[in-house]
Amino acid sequence: MGSLIRGLRFFYLLWGGMLLGTLVLNNRIRLPELVWHWAWLARFFFTAWGRGLLLGIAAAMTLAAMVEVWELVDRVLARFFHDVERDH
Repeated sequence: MGSLIRGLRFFYLLWGGMLLGTLVLNNRIRLPELVWHWAWLARFFFTAWGRGLLLGIAAAMTLAAMVEVWELVDRVLARFFHDVERDH
């Protein structure tokens, strides 16, 4: 069950990071209606600092996805090799 959750978290983080990064780089950011109630906040996300912040979040999500897949592969390999050692 833990490997399934880690796998889902990996795909969520990878997809989210890549989507957010692509939207920021192509200047296609769409903000929810709630953000438009505070005009200063909405304008911030369209400045260079706001886009940089969003790009940083996207990079952190993608890096977290790589850590998740690293731990997932480590867990699967440890389980596999533990079973192989038990057979001998």
